[in-house]
Amino acid sequence: MQRRFTFIDGLRGIAAMAVALLHALRGGHLDIFPSEVTAAVTMGEAGVAIFFVISGFVIAHSLWGREVTPGSAALFIARRSIRLDPPYWAAILLALGFSVLASLVIPDRVAPEYSVGQLVAHIFYLQEILGYEHINPVFWTLCYEIQFYAVFALILATRSTAVIAVACVMSLLWPLGVVPDVRGVFVNLFYSFLLGVGAYYSWKSYWARPLFLIYAGLVLVGAIVHSNPFALISSATALLLVSVALSNKLHTTLDWRWLQFLGMISYSLYLTHNPITGATFRVWYTLAGRTPVTQLMGLGLSIVTCIGFAWVMYLCIEKPCVALARSSTPHLTALSMRAKRLLAT
Repeated sequence: MQRRFTFIDGLRGIAAMAVALLHALRGGHLDIFPSEVTAAVTMGEAGVAIFFVISGFVIAHSLWGREVTPGSAALFIARRSIRLDPPYWAAILLALGFSVLASLVIPDRVAPEYSVGQLVAHIFYLQEILGYEHINPVFWTLCYEIQFYAVFALILATRSTAVIAVACVMSLLWPLGVVPDVRGVFVNLFYSFLLGVGAYYSWKSYWARPLFLIYAGLVLVGAIVHSNPFALISSATALLLVSVALSNKLHTTLDWRWLQFLGMISYSLYLTHNPITGATFRVWYTLAGRTPVTQLMGLGLSIVTCIGFAWVMYLCIEKPCVALARSSTPHLTALSMRAKRLLAT
């Protein structure tokens, strides 16, 4: 069995909790903290940057040493789909259900209206590209992640060093402020994912280290010049990953049981924390009123509720999907080979 990267699992747990705390504040559920605390927690959006860098590192690990072809790239995307889609679809249903419920129990709350196109776009991670409003604000990152996976696999499938180099150079245009952001398309944040890829390659291959340091350094310079906290956290996370990996501590650092537990349920926690947080605070304030003391108690209650719900979702949906993705690999490979033979004939 492969040993887990406890450091990465720990980072996942930290990032998920940071985002959850961010949305507890941004949702207007708390107003007792001084501006300094609020500003610090607002950095929780950097949790997404950590997730993107980790994704690049982990995907590079899963494809390291393998011959990537268009067929194997499609196989890889199919496995990721089996792993990610059902929990995401369950989170969509959860968000829809809580929206409808809120309109029934909250006075003057208008029932949400979702078009068929909006729902279909969500199912296929296209709502960000097509300009639809997100059913749950956190879903935008999933749209980017899917694009990262597909584009990176296809880039490797070209087996062209020139294509890889051009992709890396082009990705720097956004953190360096050369071109403006593009809504919904992966290009403006692809550098964050590639930082994770570069961190992994630097760990595994000595020749990649100077190139990675140049790339991370340019992103860091762009982050400082343009006051871009997302780019700053992305580059810092990637450099930290390399440091821990080269110290041979990926399997031992952050190996605390509670943090590993948070890392294990981090995907489910990320997907579901927003509606659960809102519902928990709503019920709690209805029962206990809104005072400084009850706000603190409500924060603790919402954290416990979010973690508990994410754990149940992990056990019931996410964990079986992980097992299915692993067990289906031989069948997907066989299907890919059959399709290749049919095309050849």
